[in-house]
Amino acid sequence: MLVSHRYKFIYTKTRKTAGSSVESYFEPFCMSDGEWTQRHLREEYVSAAGIIGFRGKAANVGVARWWNHMPARLIRERIGEDTWKSYFKFCVIRNPFEKAISAFYHSKRHARSERARREVPWTDDDPQLFEDWLERRPPPIDRDTFCIEGRFALNDFIRYENLVPDMQRICEHLGLRWEPERLPAFKAGIRPPEATAQRLYTARSRKIVRQAYRFELRYFRYDFPEVGEAPSGGSTKSRIVLSGRNGHKNHR
Repeated sequence: MLVSHRYKFIYTKTRKTAGSSVESYFEPFCMSDGEWTQRHLREEYVSAAGIIGFRGKAANVGVARWWNHMPARLIRERIGEDTWKSYFKFCVIRNPFEKAISAFYHSKRHARSERARREVPWTDDDPQLFEDWLERRPPPIDRDTFCIEGRFALNDFIRYENLVPDMQRICEHLGLRWEPERLPAFKAGIRPPEATAQRLYTARSRKIVRQAYRFELRYFRYDFPEVGEAPSGGSTKSRIVLSGRNGHKNHR
């Protein structure tokens, strides 16, 4: 998660959405000029310029007051109501069917030896293994990073499927220079190319994910990926409009 007092924005970090890469891109705007260096893992950072939440293994969070996947409700509570209302708030979202696949292969990668962790090969057993994995544990639900009391609590979002154009749009809105060469690709290359949604999902696994992500599928208007649709493909964009009631920007 990020808070920029310099540019008055708050970024809440979701799971399996290129969240670390996007977080890294916006980190310099939360620090004093010349202070930032790119890092995959980062200690908690707090200064007059802004806040960067701890990013590393969950077991090492320790006594951090701010951390990566922090719930929006807690950020609001600690940053204060006035700051929460006045700052521009955004996150990254992703098709839940693709998000669950990403989480599955991330889990498979961590179950392998250190030497074999960089690549997770496809096997014909993967559809059943994926279904069994979903039966044993829920897919990654991170609704609390963008919802408070069951309602979307941010001003805008970046679609993973439209990552670069949406990031550019957010930068333009905040008055930030867009530098795409600075966007890292953390945790890329784990999912094998054969693992398309059409090939991996069974009827049962599709039902599990649809039930788990009812809110996301409805609110963000996602559905099961069409045949031939790339995991990072898509062109549907979010947009920001002014709320006539309170003057804050809200997604429509």
